[in-house]
Amino acid sequence: MPYPRAHYYVLVVMAVIVAGFWPSYFAVWGSVPWQFHAHGVAASLWVTMVAAQSWTAHHRQLPLHRAVGKAGLFLFPFLIAGLAAIIDVTAKGYVAGDGPVRIMFGGSFLIGMAIAIAAYVTVYYRALKYRRKVWIHSGYMLTTPLILFESPFGRLLNGFMPGLTISGPGDLYLVMTAILWSMAIELAVVAAIWLRYRERANPFLVAGGFIAAQMLTMGLMADSAPLKALLAILGQAPSAAVVLAGFALGALTSWAGWQAGKRPAVPLNEAVQPA
Repeated sequence: MPYPRAHYYVLVVMAVIVAGFWPSYFAVWGSVPWQFHAHGVAASLWVTMVAAQSWTAHHRQLPLHRAVGKAGLFLFPFLIAGLAAIIDVTAKGYVAGDGPVRIMFGGSFLIGMAIAIAAYVTVYYRALKYRRKVWIHSGYMLTTPLILFESPFGRLLNGFMPGLTISGPGDLYLVMTAILWSMAIELAVVAAIWLRYRERANPFLVAGGFIAAQMLTMGLMADSAPLKALLAILGQAPSAAVVLAGFALGALTSWAGWQAGKRPAVPLNEAVQPA
């Protein structure tokens, strides 16, 4: 089976998620906006599912592997809805002037989340379409925790890395610097995997393309007037509409990917041969 120790690396990502989001989410669970829960719970379950998928495949627990994979079809819409919920809370905060970070980087966060949604939709659709080809399927599934890595690791850099630590309002520009460094690390991981496995690791190159697009757009479009105008529009839109749009996109991706990966039907006159 490909990537024999992948589940251990996914556990590392899970540890980074817990550590990075501990101060702003897990430690203050009862006082955060509901949008944080929509994203946090769905994303945590998703990464746990990917770890379980890798472990069951490498321990020959294939019936359990398939059952967990089918559960992912129903979880994926909630994952995309959770990402849409973060767009919603970002836009609402931007319109309300809630927090200097949203004011400074609201446009960057919007384009970054939009590209992340496009990345998840693309890689999950292709993971389902090629689910009978183990290298392609496992590669696309394993890119999903990698895409999640940037946000919590950036927070760790801002908390502990000399030169990136935020000590006051004057250091808030380092939020974007830490995010960009985290994405650079993601790209380094993609490069290392591809150099080892070459064309068998092409799914990671697909994810790397999206990560590179995030780096460029988030780094260069923080002051984009069209993005700020779109943020203002989204900030006035009903939260339910934004989140349900994400859910619908996720559900459509699950359905379309599953259909695309089905074996072609064999015509009856070919399936039944004369004796």
